[in-house]
Amino acid sequence: MVFSHRHLGFLLVLALLAQFPAAGQQNDAAYELWRVRSQSLTDDLIKDAADLKSMRRAVLLARLAQRWWADDRRRSAGWLKNAVEIVEQVPNKENPEEREERLRTARQILKVVAQLEPKLARRVINVLTPDDKSVGNERLENANALIYAANSLFRDDPRRAAELGALALRLGPPDDFSSLLFYLRSREPKLADDLLIQALTLAKQNPTGRWLNSLTYVAFPTSRGLTQGVPGPSEPLRIEVLQLLIAYINANPFNDQNKDTVCATLAFSVAPLLGEFERLLPQQTPVARQAINQCQSVAPLVQQQFDSTLQSESLNSVEALLKAAAEAKDVRVQTVYEFRAATMARNAKDYERALKILDRMGKAEREFMDDMWEFLRWDWTAEGALNYFYKGSLLEMNLLLNGVPSDLRPFAKIAFLTRMNEPKDFEPAPVVQTFTDAITELRRSSVADSDKHNWYFTLLKPALKYQPADANAVLKAAVSSLNQNKDRKTLDTAEFSEGIAESLLQMDEYIVKDSLASITLVETRAQLRLALLKESLDRMKLH
Repeated sequence: MVFSHRHLGFLLVLALLAQFPAAGQQNDAAYELWRVRSQSLTDDLIKDAADLKSMRRAVLLARLAQRWWADDRRRSAGWLKNAVEIVEQVPNKENPEEREERLRTARQILKVVAQLEPKLARRVINVLTPDDKSVGNERLENANALIYAANSLFRDDPRRAAELGALALRLGPPDDFSSLLFYLRSREPKLADDLLIQALTLAKQNPTGRWLNSLTYVAFPTSRGLTQGVPGPSEPLRIEVLQLLIAYINANPFNDQNKDTVCATLAFSVAPLLGEFERLLPQQTPVARQAINQCQSVAPLVQQQFDSTLQSESLNSVEALLKAAAEAKDVRVQTVYEFRAATMARNAKDYERALKILDRMGKAEREFMDDMWEFLRWDWTAEGALNYFYKGSLLEMNLLLNGVPSDLRPFAKIAFLTRMNEPKDFEPAPVVQTFTDAITELRRSSVADSDKHNWYFTLLKPALKYQPADANAVLKAAVSSLNQNKDRKTLDTAEFSEGIAESLLQMDEYIVKDSLASITLVETRAQLRLALLKESLDRMKLH
């Protein structure tokens, strides 16, 4: 048979197509790859669940159901039901520690089940309903769990969210009540007002600082420093909030025992609203001003907040704040003035000055700041180094990074590496050197090896980018650190695994699988597998 040029061209196209699968086939193959990988992770997680005690197993099953809910509703519903049944079972002669663990587990599960299955959510809420055994802190924790669940529902079911908010109010003033009111007001203003009225009724019976802080945010969002445009309630309801503040002032005269607590409440909840008092409740403004003046004389530490809230014109510069610090007789007052001066310098991008202010703080000042001093020392250094890097000032960048105290130096360099956006004319050599230095300095740091795992995991991303040959060693060091940390025994801290999965999925699958299997604490191992499962399922859905 003789082929024309046209026939030969057609056969050549067929041969080429045979070498490259169609887009649909490629998508099917990729989908199957991620499905198999997701199922493998799930099998490992089921084995992990079998090794956990019942309450911890319930949390893991709920998280597993959350991951698979959109793709395998039948299996997910079974896992979720199993988790709920575990917290519903009350042991005979349950002791206080067992009860605390069961209720804590129910709160964690409610965060998941409220978004997925309303009927099961009602069963968990019944577990959290107070009874004669309930105590103050237990009621507050249950209220916070209900508010968290309500905040997750306001878009899809605002009425149900309001019902959960009302139930939370009966247990105690929850921490994040103001967020729920803002969410509801953006969709159902009438529901928001009804819930605020319930809160005011309860707050009048016991006007605590916690209530006042939430209610003033809700009633006067702009005055409390929130973004312009956040909606507020009607003026009659705002006036009720101001009257509640006056009731608190009248019910809490100063004494040596309560002055710090009362003055802190006035600094945060009353001082920012003096303008609103003059506008809406002018006859009570003198009462509010007198209370603030008393606080300024009897609680010097709280004076700092009044300075900020009332926007003292005499303390509007770094120099003025440092002068006030030098004149302060109380070391705590001195520290806060210096912190404010350093923050002002940092906000003006004068990083050298900000860091000098931190460095000259003495032992007592650093102890008063607790861990905040160390955090700011390396965090602001990373910001300043990035500022120099983008300007091309590499000498100044390195001087700043290497000027950090030795134990904090690797943290500054790791933060620098992970926050960096590469410019168009990027030259990798200085960054590679910074990565190499960060690894070496982290190993040598006197920080306990058991506390270094988060930093090693954070280094995975720049390792894969700049020194991929080092990635396996970084992962090995992270796992070794984890295995020395005997305190991490729960799945409660989800932020531990944030951002890790993306890096792990770029590495050899079998190396990662073996590394995770070598983690000795079951919950830590499961937490990382859950993070990987979420990322794997997300990639499966893309195909």
